[in-house]
Amino acid sequence: MKLDGALDEPAWQRAPVKDTFFENEPLDRVPSKSKTEVRLMYDSKYVYVGIKAYDPEPSQIRAPFFRRDKISGDQDFIGLFIDATGAHQAAQILYFNARGAFADGMLNSSGEEDYAFDYDVQVVTARFDGGWSAEVRLPFSSVAYDASHPNWHLLVFRNIVRDQRYKNFSAPVTKSSNCLMCFAEPIDGFNDLPSGLNWTATPQLVLRKGRDRWEGTPDRDYSGRDLSLDLKVRPDSATVIDATIHPDFSQIELDAPQLSGNTRFALFVPEKRPFFLDGSDILQTSFRAIYTRAITDPNWGARYTRRDGRTDVTVLTTRDAGGGQVLIPKSYNTDYAAQDFSSQATIARAVYKGDQLTLGGLLSDRTLVDGRGYNRVLGTDFRWQRTDTERLTGQLLMSSTTAQPDAHGSLQKGPRTTGHAATVIYHNESDHYAVNAALEDVSVGFRDDNGFISQAGERMWGTELTKKFGKTGMWNDFNLYIHAERKFDYNGNVIYNDYSPGLFVKGPYDLQLNVRVRPANAIRIKQGGELFRQRTVWAKLDATPGRLFSQVSATMELGDEIEYLSSRRGKGGVVSLFGTLRPHDRIELAPMYSVSWVNGRNGAEDGKRLYTEQAFQLNGIYHFGPRDSLRMILQKSRTARNPEYYLFPVAARTRGNTGSFVYEHTAGLGTAAYIGMTLSDGETPGYDPRHRQDELFVKLSWQL
Repeated sequence: MKLDGALDEPAWQRAPVKDTFFENEPLDRVPSKSKTEVRLMYDSKYVYVGIKAYDPEPSQIRAPFFRRDKISGDQDFIGLFIDATGAHQAAQILYFNARGAFADGMLNSSGEEDYAFDYDVQVVTARFDGGWSAEVRLPFSSVAYDASHPNWHLLVFRNIVRDQRYKNFSAPVTKSSNCLMCFAEPIDGFNDLPSGLNWTATPQLVLRKGRDRWEGTPDRDYSGRDLSLDLKVRPDSATVIDATIHPDFSQIELDAPQLSGNTRFALFVPEKRPFFLDGSDILQTSFRAIYTRAITDPNWGARYTRRDGRTDVTVLTTRDAGGGQVLIPKSYNTDYAAQDFSSQATIARAVYKGDQLTLGGLLSDRTLVDGRGYNRVLGTDFRWQRTDTERLTGQLLMSSTTAQPDAHGSLQKGPRTTGHAATVIYHNESDHYAVNAALEDVSVGFRDDNGFISQAGERMWGTELTKKFGKTGMWNDFNLYIHAERKFDYNGNVIYNDYSPGLFVKGPYDLQLNVRVRPANAIRIKQGGELFRQRTVWAKLDATPGRLFSQVSATMELGDEIEYLSSRRGKGGVVSLFGTLRPHDRIELAPMYSVSWVNGRNGAEDGKRLYTEQAFQLNGIYHFGPRDSLRMILQKSRTARNPEYYLFPVAARTRGNTGSFVYEHTAGLGTAAYIGMTLSDGETPGYDPRHRQDELFVKLSWQL
């Protein structure tokens, strides 16, 4: 096979052809308007997928360059969903556009896509008179399957963007389904698949040189040289053993800024570190019971993962040197304890997948060194997919903790406390209605130091009922809904109350508009505090207008806002704007701006600005080609409070600026080079002096 995207080898002509596709949007379950052909072959090492995507307007095909995993709905692309177990619940996913740029990852059993995990795959595309074609070569070593009982299934998706966004599938996937992989079709003829030993070793070298400058103190120059090793062994087709020594967890890409100055609970940040990503879909549950970013700085780590048809198992253990924070969840806020200790973090998860019923078990342990206690969590969960439109899920976690926070915010061995977290979620959908309902109970003593549970001591029920009107006038989908939710503390006091009607529509240019009126919201922000009424209007808009402005997104909430630091109600709002501009197929600009503000509403502060927070990010990328890019990230954050209207001392302003410039060359999976510079500058006058940090770095990784 010569991978050139053309499908002109004789073997492709002999391969069976799948060319029956169905439109899912704008219309549902009608024959696709654009012809697509899919062919599959395999040999002793690879699976080959050939695609011919016919297009009556080939000049209108949108196929810009993009970095791996950064695909979006404003492009023409193909999606492959590969279920190598036949359980119809999860899949490896691969999206690629006509340029050959691609995104890969996992689809978990809840229908959520996670692009964090990368696997070895090659995609080459070509154009022909009347469309585009692609050849995909996927090594068997990149797919977990049971070679003794091969039961592969495949679902193919084609996205076409014009005045409408057209979604097409190789099976009659319905809009009302909440089980995409229920429609995957078996791949016939997959026999005698390979199951031999293979391994990879990936050394990584990071060189750093920088300067740390605190106002009022001498500058500190520093340099570093770190060498690490990741080892992956695959004794058979279903088993992967990972080990890492002194792993490099430096982040090449900055986390997107989030508004955090007027919040009570911890903010979730996605995982990006490679060691934790293999099999990350197995760790997904109704609660975020496993949050690997809680493991801050491992000295070493080991992991065992096995997928053999009906059963998924993963066990992970690391020696964490600490340096981060431990979440201490409360009813009205998240407290924190310093991670000023080393610990052994161990996680074990097993999942049995039946035809309709999935059962899971979980064990999490964080044991601190020097006898400073532990946190342990044991849990079980289930998922019952009764039909492709009706699903019931639930989870129960039990915790036991002796690592207790002392008066200085440090964890020390103390009295043993226990707690539980339980939830049940029901979802049912038809062509005319949708029903969602949830119950949740998290006791006062529950804690999960290897997870992300930001609130405890609360009970919640919620429901959302939707009436669907289908295609109505210019709208491809027109829905009215009512949302209801109530949350209580363990004394029976209302924490949160929400009864709100809403409208959700879809239209041309992939326009999606969601508007919700909240006339009777109420919120209590501290134990024994006032229950504040909070009337707001919330709206979210997304669209793909064209080639230049390929994505536009806006979210806003206006009305009664709570100033949490001083526990009072004011007038204000939260607005977030995001866009993607592509002035050229090689250039991508992605600005993001968020702002939150609260004005006073009583007495001398009436109409006066109490609080403002702003966050801005500009992500700019120039693609020299599919393997080389230059990326710039500029971030600014500002927080301002008016001390005149506070009864206690507050910082009048806080600011932070960050600039990152990185050249990236990717030769293949695990083999890449990064050369970059990061500049940061921040201060809180009167509280924290100005701090500037400049760093140059080189990161090299090569897979053996």
